[in-house]
Amino acid sequence: MLKLPNRSILNALLGRHRARLGLIALASIAGGLAEAAFLVVLTRAAFAITNGKSEIGTLAGVKFSVAATIALALGLVVFRIAMALLANWLNAALNAEVTRELRQRLARAFLRASWPAQQQSNSGQLQELISSYAGAGTSLAGGVASSLTAGGSLLAMLAMAAAVDVVGSLIAIGTLVILGVLLRPLRRKVRMRARSAANDGMRLSLATSEISNLGMSVHVFDVRDEVEQRILELQAEGVRSNRRLQVARGLVPALYTGLAYLALVGAVGLASAWNTASLTSLGAVMLVMLRSLGYGQQLQQVYANMSTARPLVSDVFDEIERYAASERTDDGQPVASVTPLRLEHVSFEYTSDVAVLHDVDAEIEPGEMVGIVGPSGSGKSTLVQLLLGLREPTSGRVLAGGLDVRTLRRSEWARKVTFVPQAASLVHGTVAENIRFYRPWITDAQIETAARQAGLHDEIVAFADGYAHQVGDRGGNLSGGQQQRVCIARALAGEPEVLILDEPTSALDAHTETVVRDSLNSLRGRMTVLVIAHRLSTLDQCDRIMVVQDGRLTAFDTPTALRASANFYADALRLSGLA
Repeated sequence: MLKLPNRSILNALLGRHRARLGLIALASIAGGLAEAAFLVVLTRAAFAITNGKSEIGTLAGVKFSVAATIALALGLVVFRIAMALLANWLNAALNAEVTRELRQRLARAFLRASWPAQQQSNSGQLQELISSYAGAGTSLAGGVASSLTAGGSLLAMLAMAAAVDVVGSLIAIGTLVILGVLLRPLRRKVRMRARSAANDGMRLSLATSEISNLGMSVHVFDVRDEVEQRILELQAEGVRSNRRLQVARGLVPALYTGLAYLALVGAVGLASAWNTASLTSLGAVMLVMLRSLGYGQQLQQVYANMSTARPLVSDVFDEIERYAASERTDDGQPVASVTPLRLEHVSFEYTSDVAVLHDVDAEIEPGEMVGIVGPSGSGKSTLVQLLLGLREPTSGRVLAGGLDVRTLRRSEWARKVTFVPQAASLVHGTVAENIRFYRPWITDAQIETAARQAGLHDEIVAFADGYAHQVGDRGGNLSGGQQQRVCIARALAGEPEVLILDEPTSALDAHTETVVRDSLNSLRGRMTVLVIAHRLSTLDQCDRIMVVQDGRLTAFDTPTALRASANFYADALRLSGLA
């Protein structure tokens, strides 16, 4: 994907905040003028006091006494502080709002993206983008605000210097331009090293997320030393890249300060040689120039920080664009009925010319219980994703009640067709919250009914806090079988028309498996049930069974008929001891 130009990144990040940025700039210019005026009048007052005078001369056509000048200086200081506080408050509000908006846009784009687009993201990538990468938006927005603050003050300083001494101000402007040009290659190096540091940080984050999810496997295979070594290597790479980045960033202000002071010495020499100013004016101009160079140094540091943040923010917008390009709209036609389900010559390819399903043609009747069997990699999971409407066929159609699933309203479809994965996935919260699963329209009565159907109600009420029992992090306060039955109850709570399960009894003991199978049997005729079976003991209650091999539907018939006609099914029954 093409990277956004720097100007486009800033526009995308700050386009809605131009008014606030304008106020920051105005406050900075006003404060800078006050500060410059303070330096001029204070310098004149100091020279007047040194020379034993009671007046400092004329300012803006008005004669000022030393006492009045000191009072004016105090007023300018107060005004400068007020403008600085205003700019700081505006900057803080800008940073908070930009970070919130960027994270909101990223989360929204991800949640509204299609399932294939979400699957392309690595585990832990979204978390890293929302936390560290989106946080860089604060740095970039703050950098823009700081550049306006320093730039506005610098502009005011140069304007005041020009009013006091034109030659001195021209020298200051020329110095700043030359320093900016000289340091440009270094700023480019900072951007390159920031990109490298960001990539190393993402690799470390993804590896850490993987290890967190594979903790049990790490212990089972006793590869803790090897995993630790891998993490240490990634950490070392991150340390090296960050060290190089910090060195490059630190060079910017160090070189700028040294070169600025050399230029200042040259400016004093030129002013002395040309005799362009009085001692009083020269002193005031030198103070203003020193302050101007300080603001110039601040600008250089800000640009270095922005160069560090820009690659990360660019990555966030690239991901937002990728998600947005695959956004699923909900403008389809209403869903009257989802059955019968019809696979009409369906084929699917994840990548071009690598077919996963080939010309699958079948129809599932309302209220029918259908099993799906086949060897690993045969296309069962892909078939289910097509039936759920998560993916679209490369060719052919999936029809629900005679209508193409792609044309139906997604929100209605999701209420009528649901899924129970093989691996239980729980959110941090109570049992009731996990069954309801962000669906506020599901009542407590529906939750209890679903829990009874999943054979879980009696165990829930045995908890001291019942349905308010906390499941713990990743379901740690529940057994594996209880976690699986919470997911089954979650699917049943919405009272769907079609229920698809991926081996729902795989984590259950014999007694609980019987309870769940009886519950599924009770659904016969009330809803259409499809079961992906890895344990063939779950298939004897099915009306018909699909046999999927090498991406093809090789058989679709009753269990009795398949025992005689489908070699894979017959062999599987024999090997499992059920034949």
